[in-house]
Amino acid sequence: MTDHLRKSSNTPLQTQRPRSWGSLLYLVSFAAGGAVVILYTPFARLLGFESFEAHHGAYSLDFNIYIAICILGKSLYFYLFRRARSAAELAAVKDALRHGRLKRMSFAARWLFILCLLGLVSLGWLAPEPHRTRMLVLAVPLFVLFCLVELNVIVHPGDALIPDPRDELLAFFKSRMLQAGYLTSIAALVVVYLTYFFAPVYVGVLLPVVLTACLLVPSLVYNRLDRQAGSDG
Repeated sequence: MTDHLRKSSNTPLQTQRPRSWGSLLYLVSFAAGGAVVILYTPFARLLGFESFEAHHGAYSLDFNIYIAICILGKSLYFYLFRRARSAAELAAVKDALRHGRLKRMSFAARWLFILCLLGLVSLGWLAPEPHRTRMLVLAVPLFVLFCLVELNVIVHPGDALIPDPRDELLAFFKSRMLQAGYLTSIAALVVVYLTYFFAPVYVGVLLPVVLTACLLVPSLVYNRLDRQAGSDG
């Protein structure tokens, strides 16, 4: 029975493609171009908004223009030179999603990113200006993004990118995970409430830690239950 219920979550990954040298070259070029834009602000000099950049930094208009140009250039390249291949790859990805062959990022990898970003958010909160604003602008959106990804895993548990909603074992896992999440959330609210009264200056830095704990506990519960189900099977 357990083997039958776990059938959908143990399908081997068949659609992973190794990163090509072209993709690696694109990433390196993108990073180098971004560094040049931040250091020399070429668009500000060309378009004449140096004073705006001087007050808000190169992270405002100059870097946004650079990102927009990169996105537009890559979109035009795919449309003009790789339209048929892109359509075939998209169809293959849809088929893999439909049959559960695409897997989620592993538990360890997801939480490595979340904990590193949590450390960056906490460091940014305690850092002096102007470093505080720059670090928070970079770290907070990424931290929230990975937290939303982890919340989706809690609401829809399973190894597949789109899990089977009729899987009874995953439904049982979900109930246990949500129960652990509710209890952790109540305890976290009590901690925040007490901190607000006795050390209100630390409430801001405590909030991302509390959010991380509320997501980490259900994920650990799923990881433990999944290992137990695997050993029983």
